[in-house]
Amino acid sequence: MRLANSRCTMEVAREKLRKYVFDRVNVHNVLIHLVRRRGRKLESMQLELAGLKSQPDATKEELRLRQVIRQLENNIEKTTIKITTSQNIHFLYMDLLDHLKKKLAGYPTELDKLQNLVADYCMELSDMTVMSKDAMMITDEVKMNMSQGEATFIEERRARENRLNQQKKLIDKIHTKETSEKYRRGRQDLDFPSNLMGPETLKVKRREASKADVEYQTNVTALVEKVKTAVQCSHLWDIAGRFLAQKSTEEDLELQMEDCEEKRAQLEALMKKLEIEEAMLKFRQTPSSVSFKSVEKKMSDMLKEEEDRLQLAHSNMTKSQKLLLTIETGIDNLYIRLMGIPLPTGQKEAAPSTTLDMYSKLAYCEGRLLYLADQVQILAGTEEVNTKVRDALESSTLKEKQNTRISFEEMEEDVIETFQFADVDHSYVPSRAEIKKQGQRLIEEKLKVAKKKKK
Repeated sequence: MRLANSRCTMEVAREKLRKYVFDRVNVHNVLIHLVRRRGRKLESMQLELAGLKSQPDATKEELRLRQVIRQLENNIEKTTIKITTSQNIHFLYMDLLDHLKKKLAGYPTELDKLQNLVADYCMELSDMTVMSKDAMMITDEVKMNMSQGEATFIEERRARENRLNQQKKLIDKIHTKETSEKYRRGRQDLDFPSNLMGPETLKVKRREASKADVEYQTNVTALVEKVKTAVQCSHLWDIAGRFLAQKSTEEDLELQMEDCEEKRAQLEALMKKLEIEEAMLKFRQTPSSVSFKSVEKKMSDMLKEEEDRLQLAHSNMTKSQKLLLTIETGIDNLYIRLMGIPLPTGQKEAAPSTTLDMYSKLAYCEGRLLYLADQVQILAGTEEVNTKVRDALESSTLKEKQNTRISFEEMEEDVIETFQFADVDHSYVPSRAEIKKQGQRLIEEKLKVAKKKKK
């Protein structure tokens, strides 16, 4: 219908029909080939099934022996696995031991460094304590000297001021008395002129004047004596010089006071500087001075951590040594048990020495176990041999606590009925490789058909 409905020439229609017929014939041939192959395979399987049915069924004894053989194979595999695990454990232990030895070799240097650091910090701390003590002593001495100098200066100043005040008072008294006497005499001369006075009045006045003069002279002499004693001089003409000397000494004392004030200011500045240095020495957080306590605490914490790590490393090393000891004892026991097994005549047996290491012992045990495995595979299983092997394995497993105990009881559940084909389907099921080959062939044929169509 497609060819009839399609708008193409007769030649093209014939070519398409020919290709279609050719493809169908190829598919038919492939299917016929597969049917023939499956028929041949089915015939061979039927013949094999008939042969198996004609064979007598396996007895219980044979099944039991086969089970024992499988169990022995499993035991051999377990022993080989244990040997490999023991080798891996030994290698791991050796690596761990080397690592721990390296760590322990590095610990003394670290501890020496820490000890040197602690000694250096102790020396720095002692130096800083000595410096702080010296600074405190210097500040105390400066304070004491300043307080003593200030007290003496205040006392001297008070004494000088008292002396000067006394001298000024005396001089002021003398000046006031002299001026008052001069003023009184001038007033007397003005009030009582000599031409108006009589002789009697003059006599009386003279007497009064003489009495007043005497009193004045006595007062003046007393004042002069007081001034002499105050000024510490014996002549009147030395009083002015002494006053000038006192004035010059007063100026010198004022200059000395100014110098002392400057020195006092300098000492106060020095004291403040020393106090600042003391505070900085106390409270400055530098790694070499005041923060030694924190550094010491950190170092003590680090020492504790290192000691804990060292104890942990020692505990791990003791555990690994115990594990190595158990492995070595197991290898020694296996080596002692396998020493009596003779090798065949073709192989040269090396004389076992008492100074073998673990690697050589493991190699020796591996060779013996491989030889035993080969002998077990070669030997034909008999009932006597099976019973002997079973008794030996049971006795060995009962004596050793670490090995897994294997029960050789005949369990009906463990018996696998592999030779009963009553429920097996008789249809042919191709394998995976055959299915893959068939797929590849079909793909190749399809590709060939496509190439022919293109041509």
